[in-house]
Amino acid sequence: MTTVLSGKPTFGAGRVFTIGSYTNPTPARANTPQSQSIDFKRKTESLFGENQLPVAVGAGQMEVTGKVEYSKTTARTVYDTMFGVSSTTGSYLEADGEKAVVPASSAYTVTVANATDFEFDLGVVNADTGVIYSCVASGQEAVGVSYSVATSGANKGKYTFASGDANANVQISYAYTSTSGLTATLSNALQGPTGEFTAVHVLPYGAEQDMYVFNSCIASSAGISAKQSGFASNTLEYSAFASGAGAGVLGTATFAEAA
Repeated sequence: MTTVLSGKPTFGAGRVFTIGSYTNPTPARANTPQSQSIDFKRKTESLFGENQLPVAVGAGQMEVTGKVEYSKTTARTVYDTMFGVSSTTGSYLEADGEKAVVPASSAYTVTVANATDFEFDLGVVNADTGVIYSCVASGQEAVGVSYSVATSGANKGKYTFASGDANANVQISYAYTSTSGLTATLSNALQGPTGEFTAVHVLPYGAEQDMYVFNSCIASSAGISAKQSGFASNTLEYSAFASGAGAGVLGTATFAEAA
């Protein structure tokens, strides 16, 4: 019996997953995908004689690349897929413009709310004048101009101002550590094979699915683009290759409709 072929359409952005090459990997999913693409690019060489058209065309080198754009941050896509590193528990949080009043008398210091977990300074603004203060060494504070901050030790998270800033309203921004989330150290790794992963592209239409699986991939680009009055866009781009000795295997392509 002859199978009637009608072709399978694809609607929507589909789904994309990456799977690390280490033992017991946790797959990373590009959440809320906006678009995906796969490109097969082959170099060809033509053999010409005396006529205008070639008498033979040979297939040369081929490159296979993929790209996905998605809208929800996926930490594993960045630290696992792009950098090939592990993570630890905990993250940074930002206190943005925490309000404080410089004391009326000595000492003219302000200890921020999260001083115990203080990580680094992000600046001070005088809320009364709008002046952005400069950070200086302890003892060099100038009225209406600068401040100092202790970043370690028993006094970490303590901001000191000049005596002339008494009663001034200030807004302090800083980063502090949290036990939630995760942290990945983005180290300067050696060039070469790093962060190898398997890429899985699912192209659905109703109950039908086409799927491309590339066994060995290296991320070539990953980024995030944020904008005013809009959702951020995350991107991941990669190059696939045929791993193993000899010819190797690039991967598989499966289709809902039989040929």
